[in-house]
Amino acid sequence: MRLLVYTPMPTPRVQYAWDVLLRHALGLDFELTADRTAYLAATDYCKINYSQQRTDATEVFVPRGNLLLASGIRPQMTEPFEMYGLPAFFQLDYEAADLPFDLPALAFYLATRYEEYLPAERDAHGRFPAQASLAHRYAFLQRPLINEWALQLRTLLQMRYPRWRPPTLAYRFQPTFDVDMAWAYKHKGWRRQLAAGFLECATGKFKTAANRWRVLTGRQEDPFFTFHYIRQLHEERSLQPIFFFLLGNYGPFDKNISHRQPALRSLIHNLHQQFPTGIHPSYQSNSQPEAIRREIRRLAAITHEPATRSRQHFLRLRFPDTYRALIAAGITADYTMGYASQTGFRASMATPYPWYDIEQEQLTSLMIHPFQAMDVTLRDYLQLSPEAAIENVRQLVVATRAVDGTFSIIWHNSSFSEWHNWGPWRAAYAAILRIATP
Repeated sequence: MRLLVYTPMPTPRVQYAWDVLLRHALGLDFELTADRTAYLAATDYCKINYSQQRTDATEVFVPRGNLLLASGIRPQMTEPFEMYGLPAFFQLDYEAADLPFDLPALAFYLATRYEEYLPAERDAHGRFPAQASLAHRYAFLQRPLINEWALQLRTLLQMRYPRWRPPTLAYRFQPTFDVDMAWAYKHKGWRRQLAAGFLECATGKFKTAANRWRVLTGRQEDPFFTFHYIRQLHEERSLQPIFFFLLGNYGPFDKNISHRQPALRSLIHNLHQQFPTGIHPSYQSNSQPEAIRREIRRLAAITHEPATRSRQHFLRLRFPDTYRALIAAGITADYTMGYASQTGFRASMATPYPWYDIEQEQLTSLMIHPFQAMDVTLRDYLQLSPEAAIENVRQLVVATRAVDGTFSIIWHNSSFSEWHNWGPWRAAYAAILRIATP
């Protein structure tokens, strides 16, 4: 049986919302029609009616409100209530409706990050804070709510159409690494070495200065160069981590090694031969679109392939400017969708889905790949012990598995070093791999 959705006003927002719910959250193909006569006459279909009145007894009737018929961006009434143990909002009171709220509008609001277009206080790095989100305020940030409601919708369809055998998605695990600095001491140029060594001595950091000297003279391994271990760890589990490289110009928040450094170029080239790679657009590039294009060209020149994957340094994501700049630069997949200060599901999605530009009312070519946890979030923002962090991640993995989603985590090569008390986190990451690997 095929799946047919009827709506008398198939706006771009309506089409996108049903795509998110059915195609991207559930892996289902469907047809959307505005022809009521053809809808009623259709046979051998599972039917969903998205309008303001029921049309037949067997269909699943999902009531429609006004958000997906509107244009522009304005504050919305999003007072949540609970049904089937799940939060919901955009409540409607339609007789004989199978759901008492506008489910596609809920999916649209959360997936597009509608609230992030509205005026809100930003953090020190210009980011929309997790604490300001609807999901955090009403305690569903740790849930892939759109996927959960999509599964409830699939259950309703199966109850109405017992012969229907829908395909299902499979749980996936996608580890990722941000390479801000491939080496702690090496390959930084003599000016930076002298300045850093002098500052360390002047501030009494004699142990750090001694470590620097031992690494530079070849008597000690550089603590950040942990790629052999990372490679081995993931090969043992047949995992393909994605590596995002910071190649911007040096600046206050971009203290990476020069893209011209032969050792860095060799590292990137070698990793690219075995694993997926992407660009890690610099902090300053968030307000300089030309810098994004320049950094992408640098990566492409090293890998000899177009750079199509991206994740923003410091997770600096500003709607719609950041995504528009990435699209213009040729990026087709972005991995920034998550919060720095909290773990969880920023867009309430546990599966990749395309970005919809609300201001332009346009579906774009950019696929969003959400992540759920980051090493710095667990240790520094949430101040969790390694043991508590493992449990936090375990709960996120359970939530992701329950909806056949993709669990994704951010780690840094530097977090496998002993620097700044990261030592115990090497074992924590190994434990996370055991939990998250299918």
